Amino acid sequence: MIRKAIFVLVFVGLSCGGRLVAASEQTHEPQTTTAAEFPARSVRDFGAIGDGTVDDTAAIEKAVKAGSGLIYFPKGRYRITHTIGVDLDAVDRISLVGTGPACLIMAGAGPAFHFVGTHSGSADPASFGENVWLRQRMPIITRLEIVGAHPEAVGVRLEKTMQATLTNLLIRRCRIGIQLVVRNRNLVIDHCHIYHNRQVGIEFDRVNLHQAIISDSHISYNGVAGIRLLGGEMRNFQIVGNDIEYNYDPNVEGSADVLIDMTPAGSSFREGTIVGNTIQARPSPNGANIRFLGGKNLLTGGLLAISGNLIGSQTHNIHLADCRGVTISGNSIYSAAGHSLWLQDCANVVVNGNSIDWNPDHKQKQLIDGIFIERSNGVTLSASIIENSFQGSEESGGAIDIKASTDVCVANCQILDFKYRGITLAEATRCRVTGCSVIDRHQAPRGACIQVLSGRDNLIADNFVNRGGLLVEAGTAIVRGNIEVTADR
Repeated sequence: MIRKAIFVLVFVGLSCGGRLVAASEQTHEPQTTTAAEFPARSVRDFGAIGDGTVDDTAAIEKAVKAGSGLIYFPKGRYRITHTIGVDLDAVDRISLVGTGPACLIMAGAGPAFHFVGTHSGSADPASFGENVWLRQRMPIITRLEIVGAHPEAVGVRLEKTMQATLTNLLIRRCRIGIQLVVRNRNLVIDHCHIYHNRQVGIEFDRVNLHQAIISDSHISYNGVAGIRLLGGEMRNFQIVGNDIEYNYDPNVEGSADVLIDMTPAGSSFREGTIVGNTIQARPSPNGANIRFLGGKNLLTGGLLAISGNLIGSQTHNIHLADCRGVTISGNSIYSAAGHSLWLQDCANVVVNGNSIDWNPDHKQKQLIDGIFIERSNGVTLSASIIENSFQGSEESGGAIDIKASTDVCVANCQILDFKYRGITLAEATRCRVTGCSVIDRHQAPRGACIQVLSGRDNLIADNFVNRGGLLVEAGTAIVRGNIEVTADR
């Protein structure tokens, strides 16, 4: 007869010797694992008090340097006044483990914990030094709260680490929650609350990093950005299944929930995904839910998929500048005070199957919404819908506004009930508008459905438009097969 055992490992901090007990629930004899078999030491063994008043920095430093493997934080409030450095090669494999009720108060400038490794290779196993596998791999920080009590406090800083794993953390009121510098590989941040930090929730500061995953976390109410990639060399980056909200400052220019800024010299980004997140904020000066700034001449920013997200309520929902090879698909995008999608100097961008809408329970349409494409080449916009866009003005512009661009295809979209115009093209070359319904369903239509002001070799074909809704300057486009209809609801 085969009997199945189910083991549940429960960490329990004991005041006697800092021993952890592994409790087993099974169908036969119980098991326990002693401290000798599963080495762990409580920070209280080294003199930490945890009352929120006494300076526990020295005690925690002793616990880390003891190299016992697993450093345990019982319930308490541990005050730290300067950075605790964790030299991974010196202390051997290490995990910092709390109980949930354990809180670290960073009352000094800089990071509460600074993990420093020596890995200088890539993610290729052949590039690893043996000491990385033996002593440094997968440092773990889990089930802790870190609170900033200094304006320059940082929660955790990682440098030259391999497989750093941060889970079940609450980091708040720091200048930066989690910061990566210099070089790191194979990062995992999962099931964390990075909340209400002064500037940035998670920052990659000019770091060379491949293979990073940020998942299943709340990253909210951080002042400048929720997640910021600033310079460096970034590859294989995944932002998946998070709630990323209200990362903005109403008094700061350019806040963003997710900001990829590759404008510093020598920077580059490739191979990233932003998938299945809720990303929303409030309008702020030139703010964006997602902003990707590549370098000039399309050399540094590209190969990004933005799919299956709910994105809304900022000045710009998605803003891409100097980027190439970006796919934006299957998103629900809403309530932009500026642009729903703004492409500047981009190439090879596919925008497919998105809904651009607004919150009708707000009773009265106030925000703008719309797509603005300027100085871009090779853009396909298809199978998307925009209703009730206020983009443009009495003088110019429309729900989809294409300027000084080449090889832009707008196909099989529905542009409905626009305030000024449906689709406008100016200085457009080899652009196509085909198979679209561009219709104002108000009793008295308010503007042109499709307007081509200047350019050459364009095609306007097989669209549904209001009667008299085509305004195409002579010599700018071939116009054929369009159907003019009387629109109603």
